[in-house]
Amino acid sequence: MSSVAPEALKDRPFGYYERSLAFRYIRARREHGGVAIVSILSLVGIALAVAALIIVMSIMNGFRAELIDRVLGNSGHIRVYSGQNLATDIDDLIIQLEARDDVRSAVPIVEGAVLASSDAVARGAYVRGISPSDTDAFEFLQGDLYRGSMETFGDGRFGGDDIIISERLARSLYVTAGDSLTLIAPEGAATMGGVIPRRKVYNIAGVFEVFSGNANPLDDSLIIMPLEQAQLFFNSRDRYPIVELKINDPQDVDVVLQTLQREIFPRGMLTQSWKELYRGIVGALEVERSMMRMIFAVLITITALNIITGIVMLVKNKARDVAILRTMGASRSTILRVFLMIGGILGVSGLVLGLTLGLLFCFNIEPIQDFLNMLTGNAIWNPDVYGLPYIPALIDWSEVGFASAYAFLVSIVVSVLPAWNAAKLDPVEALRSE
Repeated sequence: MSSVAPEALKDRPFGYYERSLAFRYIRARREHGGVAIVSILSLVGIALAVAALIIVMSIMNGFRAELIDRVLGNSGHIRVYSGQNLATDIDDLIIQLEARDDVRSAVPIVEGAVLASSDAVARGAYVRGISPSDTDAFEFLQGDLYRGSMETFGDGRFGGDDIIISERLARSLYVTAGDSLTLIAPEGAATMGGVIPRRKVYNIAGVFEVFSGNANPLDDSLIIMPLEQAQLFFNSRDRYPIVELKINDPQDVDVVLQTLQREIFPRGMLTQSWKELYRGIVGALEVERSMMRMIFAVLITITALNIITGIVMLVKNKARDVAILRTMGASRSTILRVFLMIGGILGVSGLVLGLTLGLLFCFNIEPIQDFLNMLTGNAIWNPDVYGLPYIPALIDWSEVGFASAYAFLVSIVVSVLPAWNAAKLDPVEALRSE
């Protein structure tokens, strides 16, 4: 060990001298008492754990966003139940809502369950009546349809007799664009001869697809009907039973809803957010997210614990150096900080490597998936099954921050015990044992 002036040993905490000593011990070869292979393995373990946390949480966030898009693709973020309010009153309310910056759209809706019958088969379906001018509020109706078109949608008396239906519903009923479909409402129409089922034959103008593949239940039953025709068919003349709102940020729905209830909605008007409507899905996603974060936090902790073994071995190998430093005037706190920095350096090195691997994987997930599919014959990810061309990966920087902060904190904490033992080392005993 080279001679060091006593003044250097009184360098400020975590100053140049302490940092240089920590880096010198890390760079030393094993035969010179350097960092053991177990510390290198702990660095690699932390890197892999951090990378796995970022990759898994990003993929989960991507699936979560896709699921929310699928769930909300046919519905709004807030449902307002108008009760017995007349359509004219609801029109005034819609004008006020659409004038707000936090509301993207407000769409009146008439909906109900029906029995859909073709020449071949009959099955249950769900009708949503919307105005032709509001179709832009629904993403799956933007652009070209799966079959047919929306050119005649809404034309004619009371909105006309043209409807559009979902692709899998059309397939199950053996119909397509240009065919006819009979709809029967569960509530009958009162006549002089008694109550008879309300039924009507409609023309299928087009077939739409909410999402490709077989991963969306909306495609099994959905029928879109012009709003006026739906009012007539479901006996809701002069009323809009439901108004659906879409806001700029669906995650802010609770705050926006409270503001609207306070400033816009009449007292007693019933409302429901998408988080309330799909409470089971939201709860399951949150539980899954929390548990996965906990599992990977435990994994990072386990890999970081190996740092203890490495520093303990380093302290044993450097006992003579520590004793000489103590006799030259180095304080216990100086020795403590040196070995704490060694643990921190190992943890930060693994953290940086893990962040690099995790982010590179997420940013390049499509070519990686293509390569793996080529090797396995499309066995990794089949778009026809999942309805998505690629595995979705959405990086949540708060998760990246959590992984970084936790890995660094654990690396420091696990280094405290061996660093404390090094600081308590008696220089006389250490030199005598040498």
